[in-house]
Amino acid sequence: MDERTGALVKSAVSVSDVKRKDILHAAGTVCRKFHFVESGILRVFYYKDGKEVTAWFAFKGMTASCIDSLFTGGETSYYIDVVEDATIHTIHYDIIERSFADYPLLERLGRLMVTENYLLLDQRMKMIVFHSAEERYNNLLRAEPLALQKIPLNYLASYLNVTQETLSRIRRQK
Repeated sequence: MDERTGALVKSAVSVSDVKRKDILHAAGTVCRKFHFVESGILRVFYYKDGKEVTAWFAFKGMTASCIDSLFTGGETSYYIDVVEDATIHTIHYDIIERSFADYPLLERLGRLMVTENYLLLDQRMKMIVFHSAEERYNNLLRAEPLALQKIPLNYLASYLNVTQETLSRIRRQK
């Protein structure tokens, strides 16, 4: 990265230490920020019939945002909270958009990020549609073995689209 691009990134990104149970974003508001996880775990969730439904976990090296709001400018139906104390790097989407024309490297990085996140969402969709509950759990266990020990059972069950009882049974079999 050249000096000019590095200086822009350094000035535009804020680094924060956030605590477990902190809410980084709430439903019903407009989300204009990307969070990059340096350490810890973030969760994106929504409410359905009064119950929390976990849509996404962001582990080290991943991003979290309310994409429905970020790209449309409308209110989001998602919340972002902190599952495990985390260090995050946050950048405002407007800064990213304005920078693309003048900083080709940032535009390329942005495109790569969108592509990677799209592929992760595709992978998640296939996981839910094509894999059994046990396969979904095992895939996540292989990908994030230490993180699974830190995620509450109800969050994990919701993410895997199973009941807590089913998840407990799967875990007992291990």
